[in-house]
Amino acid sequence: MTRILVPVDGSTGAEQALEEAFELFPDADIRVLHVIQVTRIPSDPETTPYEYAKEKGDGFLEDAETIAAEHDRDIETALTEGNAGRAIRKYINAHDIDHVVMGSTGRSGVSRLLLGSVAETVTRRSPVSVTIVR
Repeated sequence: MTRILVPVDGSTGAEQALEEAFELFPDADIRVLHVIQVTRIPSDPETTPYEYAKEKGDGFLEDAETIAAEHDRDIETALTEGNAGRAIRKYINAHDIDHVVMGSTGRSGVSRLLLGSVAETVTRRSPVSVTIVR
């Protein structure tokens, strides 16, 4: 069976990518991955930045499960951490992924050069084909 990876980050683009994966690959095994990135300090002093990022990631995966249920599809979800581009490539290799479908951040020009783009990094370095959904 074909294995499709859909990385999610809570963005509208990621949700659209998941829906597109269901349409493009109706019989595939869909895997949804979130890479924990500690980018915010929580307002609750009892919660560490890592715990906050993990909770957000768990929420993104729950959202993906809701979208899958709306499309009458089953998905497998995973949570990992590290540099997003490297973590996605590592997951591709470790789980024999055949194709990646992911959202675009919409960055262009100078902001893309300065900030980088996970979608661009994965597209350039992925060992499998990648579909970018705008």
